[in-house]
This record gives sequence, structure tokens and C-alpha cells, in this order.
Amino acid sequence: MSLWEKSSAARVVPPARPRKLAKVPFVELADGRLQGVVSSGSDIERVYVSSVAAGTFAFACSTNNNRPCGGARGGFCNHIRALITEAVLQYGGLRVARYLRVDTGDTAADAPALTGAMTAGHPPQADRTAAAAVFSRFLRHLAYLELAPATAPLPEMHWFPPSRQGEAAPETQTQTQTQTQTQTQTQTQTQTQTQTQAQTHTQTETEGAAAGADAAGTGPAPDEAASAHPLAQPVDGLDDALAAVDALDRALTGGLLRPGPEQAADLTHLTHAAAASPLASRVAEAADKASAGAAGEEHFVALAAARAALLGAVHDALADRVQEFTGRTPAEREPSAADAPDAANVLAAARSWLCDLARSGWQGIDHELVAGAAPIVSALLPDPALRRPAVLLDGFAAELAASCPGATLERIPARRWGDLWSRALLLTLPGALGTAAPDRLTGRLLPLGTDLHEHATAVQAQVHAVFEPADGGPSRLVRASVSAPKPDTVVGAGVWQLLRPHMTLLAAAGEGRAMELTDMPATSDGDLLWDDAHARPGEPADPFATARVALPTATAAVTAPLDRHPAGLAVPVFLEGYTVQRHEDTVAFTVAGHTLAVDTDRAPAAGPLTPDTVAASAACIALLRWDAGTHRLQPLAVESTVRRRTVSVHAGAWAGGTTDKAAVKAEKAATDAVTVLRERAGRLLRK
Repeated sequence: MSLWEKSSAARVVPPARPRKLAKVPFVELADGRLQGVVSSGSDIERVYVSSVAAGTFAFACSTNNNRPCGGARGGFCNHIRALITEAVLQYGGLRVARYLRVDTGDTAADAPALTGAMTAGHPPQADRTAAAAVFSRFLRHLAYLELAPATAPLPEMHWFPPSRQGEAAPETQTQTQTQTQTQTQTQTQTQTQTQTQAQTHTQTETEGAAAGADAAGTGPAPDEAASAHPLAQPVDGLDDALAAVDALDRALTGGLLRPGPEQAADLTHLTHAAAASPLASRVAEAADKASAGAAGEEHFVALAAARAALLGAVHDALADRVQEFTGRTPAEREPSAADAPDAANVLAAARSWLCDLARSGWQGIDHELVAGAAPIVSALLPDPALRRPAVLLDGFAAELAASCPGATLERIPARRWGDLWSRALLLTLPGALGTAAPDRLTGRLLPLGTDLHEHATAVQAQVHAVFEPADGGPSRLVRASVSAPKPDTVVGAGVWQLLRPHMTLLAAAGEGRAMELTDMPATSDGDLLWDDAHARPGEPADPFATARVALPTATAAVTAPLDRHPAGLAVPVFLEGYTVQRHEDTVAFTVAGHTLAVDTDRAPAAGPLTPDTVAASAACIALLRWDAGTHRLQPLAVESTVRRRTVSVHAGAWAGGTTDKAAVKAEKAATDAVTVLRERAGRLLRK
């Protein structure tokens, strides 16, 4: 398996690009068609539902009450041409061409070329029966704006990092996958090269320090110091655990409806890995049933549980290494009873859909199968207690839909889709979504930085901070989150307008200000259940001062049992005095002889932090993560010296508002988009 295939957080589908929505409020690539809704030029109360089928280019256009479009009789009407133009703006011409299977030859894949190539063959006119389904999807799209934001954390959003590629022209899926793999491989090679370069670059200083240490009779040699670094130490059993996970992922790739001998061998591998665990008998039975093509829901749940247990063990081992690196000790977890939300029927439907996915395998997915998630997500999303599985299923289904049919995929993100499948399956079990009675915290909150997570229909901002109790108790690391469902056309800096009104902490973090908390609800896992009624702005508090003074002594947050997964590792760290290496688009820091890759692509387009500012930095507040076999740094803020002045740049600097020209322009565009969609929602959902 390639590094891209072993990544939990690799981007599978390029994000949509911003565009104007007045003429074409809805565009999607789904159900084997380019389809969407186009506004009438003569009647504001009327919209047209237009579509073009992949391969055949069969077209259809009619009003929302199924009256035929007069211009779509012998060829593409103006509504369809407008739809194609806006699809190219939103997704990029290469992705649209790949989805519709259009060959433009040597011509650039722009809207005129795509339209010309499709009309050259005189495509047939399709029936209009799909119009109702497309219009229904448009109403569902508008309904995201009707759903209330939430301040309960969504741990599953860690699988959906933002990307600075949001403003760039997306490539086709295959090209994007290849590019991601190349970048990942280059990054890995760069880590090795930059470590050697850094050691050579600092050889004089290191040799002098080593000579002084040797004269005093203390201190290891430079290469010994690098190899003794906690993050450089091998983890016993890690490769074996991941090999067992990979075995199940290979079985899921081919599907478990009619498994072959190789899949049976992979399932046996998983059985052996779980042999010493309390799950041993259930996993063995599940593997036997799955090898025979007779697995039921309980068997798929057992396989998902075994996979989660293995990755949980990997998480714990990696967390021990990180704890040694940071010198922090985690707080004790206090078990408590929890009440589960009452939604047995819809959660059972979600489990059934996920079992069907396991039977088909990633190579067997098609539009009809993936579309089965839509009514389930629509039933889950309105209930805040069910937001976690709803958001996860929605993002997962969107990736699968963009990859259909699975049989044509050249490569498959096996680790990532295995993660999303198994986690979704476990989240639908009774009791998995229970929420215990919260603690109440009173004291001072010192923000460190803001992390953003995003997929097409959901966004979450998570502020990492140090909490100092008013009673003088030990300080602790905490997080505060706010999330909102969203249409896929609200992207980039526009997401802040959906989040900002619901958590004043975003503005405080952007301004470098503390917050005074009084009886703020919080979980035992270190997540604040933010309520503005329990918070007020405090004195200015520089995040870098907090990182230097308060962060080293803060107690680490504990991890909930279900959240024990390497993708969930996000430990705040402060680094300075490092050596920066840059090779093309990759950046790495060498700290104490150990090189750490810097994941600059996780710095969102919705903020001013760029690879250039990271590469020019002298100090950094970051989240230490682990993915695809390596530790990585996700920068939240960097500090550098410009003309003898210390300047800091924060990834979440635009969260509370900004005068930056690019951010203001992006927010205005997003505001216009939301205004158009709300107007349509007012006319179509609530009339």
C-alpha cells in the first residue's frame, strides 16, 4: 500500500471553489449526472431542474413542477449551458470532464470545450423523471442553513482537515490522488534529506556542544541524541497492529459478499491479532462468517470493534511517546453513567447501510448504493444529540459518491475509508452517543490557537487553550468547539460567518484575549460545552506568552475510549530554536536533532497562515499529530522577526473578523451566497 492509501487524513476529493449563485444556486455531480437547479430569467418564483448524464450526455430540463423547458428540444438549452459553466467554476473542468467521461482532446477542459464535445455527438433527450429527485436534493441542500449550530465537540471532524487548495483549481480525482501520493512521498524523502542537511548545517555548533559535554563527562553524541529522541524511538508492536488493520482494509476493498481466498486469509490475520483480547471469540466467529460470505450485522460490528481496538492500542502507545516528549501527565478519567439518545430506528438504518457497504466493498460501490445514506443523514442531522454520526456519514457518503463507480478507481484510500466505516458503525451502537453530566469550570481561559475542520457540508472550529482554575488548582489543557452544517458552496473564509455568532471565544482567540469563565459546562475529556452566558472577555493574553509559561505545566486532557485513534492525536506543543528546511512545497523543523514534517496544508485557506510564513518562523505553536507512519506538526501560530519587530501570524486570525482585504472579499462572496440560498429557502421551504 502507498503512503496515500495508508493515510487517515488524506484529501480524497478536492474542495469546491466559491462562485456566484444568483443564476445557478445548486450544482452537483451525483447519480451519474451533472445536475442542478437554474433560476428562471423571467420569473423569480420559477426554477429549472437541468441535468446531463455521464457517458451518453443525455440531457433533460424542466421546471420544478415538471413542465418541459422550451429550449431543450433538439439540444442543450441555455439553462444546461449555464449549469455546465457553473460546474466548471465550482469543481474545475478536469473533474467535471472525468465525471461525465468527456474527451476534449488537446483542448483545455473549460466550459465551452466540454459543451462542444458533448453536443458534437447530438446527445439524446432524457426523460424528466429524475427532476423530482434532483429538486428534492436541492431542498435538502437548502435545509443545511435551517439547522442549528452546536457547541458539543465533533471528534469525527479530525478526519476532515481543511486545505489551502480550496482556492486553487481542483484536479481530477485520479490526478489529485497521484499528486497527494507524490507530495507525501516527497515529504517523507525530504524528512530524511533535511535531517542530514540540518545535522550538516549545525555540525559546528553541535560538535562544540558535544565537546563541552564530553569534557564535563555528560551528554550524548549528536547522533545518539537524535536516536534517543522520544518521537524517534520505535514502538513495539505498532507495525504488527497496523498490518492487521491493513488486512481488514484489503478485505473491505474487495467486499465481503463473495470473498475470495485472499480476503479469507486477511480476515484470519485479523483473528490472530485479536486472539489475546476479550474480543477473540467474537472476532473469530465474525471472520469465519465473513469468509463464507454470510456475515450479518453483529459480525461486521465485531470486525469494526477489533479494528478500533487495534488502532486504540496504537493511539495509546503513540500517546505515551508524546507524553514523554512534552513532559505532561494526563488527568485521570472519571467514569460516569451516560444516557443514550432515543433514535434506535434511524441508527439501525445507518448500520444496515454500512453493512451493505462492507458487502459491496469499495470496488463495488455505485451511485444507487451510496444514495442510500441521504435519507438517513436527513433524519439524523436535525437532532443535536445525533450530530456526530450524521456529520460523519454525510462526509463519508460524499467522498464515496464522488468516487463512483468504485470499479474504475485506480487507487483506493483504504485506511481512511476503513476508519470512517468502522467508526460510523460503532457510533450507531446503543449507548455509544451517551453524554455524561458535565463538570462546571470557573477560572481563566488562555487561548493557544484555533484548528479548523471542514468537509462539504460541515465545518468545525476548535480552540485549544489552557484553563487556570479560580481555586488555584493545577492548570489543564482544554478545547472549545463550535460546528455548523453548511451548503458546499460556503467555503474558505466564508465559514467563519456561520460559526462566529455562536461562540465569542473565536473573537477573543483572534484578538489575543483571555476569557473569564463562570460555571462553564465541560466534559471529563477536556471539552468545554461552550455557552456565552458563562463567559466574558478578560485581559489581553498573548498566546506565545501562554505557550512559554503556562503550557509546559498544564495537565494533558484525557481521551474518551471511543476516541482512541491515531487520527485523533492533536497535542498542543510549543517549539522555538529549531532549524527550518524547505524543499519546494514541504517544510520541516529540526528540533534536538530530530526532524518533524510540518503539515502546512492543514493551515486553512480561511486564515493568513501560509507555508511562507511558517518557513520564515522562529517559534511555533502547533498540534503534534501522527498519520501514515510519521509524526507531523500542524502549525496554529508562528512568530518571526521582521525589521527587528516580533510578528505573529495565527491560523485562526480571521475567526473573529478582520480588515484583511482577501478575507473581507471572501466573506462578502460567502455572504452573498448565503443570502441567495436563504432567499431560495424562504421561497421553497417555508412558503
